Amino acid sequence: MNSAVRSALSRAARVPCALPGDPGYETARAVWNTDVRRAPLAVVRPATVAGVRGAVRFAADRGLPVAVRGGGHSLAGFGTADDAVVLDLGALVGIEVDARARTLTVGGGAVWGQVDEATQRSGLAVTGADVPSVGVGGTTVGGGFGWLHRAAGMTCDNLLSAEVLTAAGETLTAAPDSHSDLYWALRGGGGNYGVVTAFRFRLRPVATVVSGTVLHAFDRAADVLLHYQDVCDRAPDHLALRATLLTAPPAPFVPPELRGGPVVMIGVADFAPSPGSERLIAELCGFGTPPVADVRPRPYLELQQPPGRTVEAMRAHGHSAFLGRLDERLVKVLVETAGQPPSPLAMIQLQLLGGVAGRVPADATPVPHRDAVQLLGVNALAARQNRTAGLAGWTKAAADAVRPYVRGGPYVNFVTGEETADQIRTAYGADTYDRLAAVKSVHDPENVFRFNANIVPRPLRPPNPN
Repeated sequence: MNSAVRSALSRAARVPCALPGDPGYETARAVWNTDVRRAPLAVVRPATVAGVRGAVRFAADRGLPVAVRGGGHSLAGFGTADDAVVLDLGALVGIEVDARARTLTVGGGAVWGQVDEATQRSGLAVTGADVPSVGVGGTTVGGGFGWLHRAAGMTCDNLLSAEVLTAAGETLTAAPDSHSDLYWALRGGGGNYGVVTAFRFRLRPVATVVSGTVLHAFDRAADVLLHYQDVCDRAPDHLALRATLLTAPPAPFVPPELRGGPVVMIGVADFAPSPGSERLIAELCGFGTPPVADVRPRPYLELQQPPGRTVEAMRAHGHSAFLGRLDERLVKVLVETAGQPPSPLAMIQLQLLGGVAGRVPADATPVPHRDAVQLLGVNALAARQNRTAGLAGWTKAAADAVRPYVRGGPYVNFVTGEETADQIRTAYGADTYDRLAAVKSVHDPENVFRFNANIVPRPLRPPNPN
């Protein structure tokens, strides 16, 4: 990109741009997954919607693809791309909480840590990722599971409207009564349709949550997972549950004899304690005499941002799938796979689905498999310095092992970027994919926004000679 083009892009975006060779380029192009190293033509970080519009028009006029970065936390590294203009929304944060109306309006570059802190000042929350550095935008357009999805629905289920800048540079308000096709597609169809510069969400009261951890040694893993499923079967909507097979960290709550070894951890969050949910939590805490059973009232922010937890950039690969109930055969497979992790940071996690999120009609959003019981995440992680860990190999082995038990997948927010077009179509289902492709054809017919779980626009019909 020569100096004249650099100047044109900087004027269009209303901010300086970072090009290869510039002092800030290496930092500007980096994303959370350090295995992703790509060389964009330029990185821009507009502070206004006008700047975003200018950058998008600049790229579209020159036939350049655009990679949109919110938090930059996607496993696939979609926030950067070779030979593309990277549009970093990190300066477009603006957070407005209307406590009376229980709504949140937030810029497309905000991350969940910022949002949770702002909404909790009014004792409110919306379902979001439990990693503070994850972007609100990517979470929402991919669906959005979190501790609150059973009690309040997925992130996308709580989206009231969105301001979207299309590839043509047009700003549209997507809502149930305005561009309803685009509104539908944004709630799970990925970042295929433009740049969402602002989201408006419904909030719900959340302050103190009965939450915490039950930890067992790994030799109890199979029994613990089967008991976890039994409790899941009886859980009310307001009780969120997770099970994770991992290497115990050197954290204060972990007994010294378990640190650095494999463990099974049950996560609990009860948003409306009742006699029934209290009995279930007591069952979890009392089953098998766990060495750690610390479940008590905590602030919601502590659930979302546990003290001492940091999420640094690291190597990452993974696999996800929607499952039914856990049974002995599936549990055996999960335990065997988790028992041979490629690094101390790798883990296998199960999240209980259902509740409010499970009762959303199948055609209300593009999110598939609303009737699934568990969401499986195979998180093959390693410190950036650990170059020998075979992350992709472990991921493949796990995927092969669980395949007989899978209802569908991957989950759009957990794709690796290695999926084929047919696999993305299968992930959504043919009818939903075709509907998404029709919306894509209207709002991004040239596939400018292609760095995502890509929906390919339908070919334009040639003009009728008659």
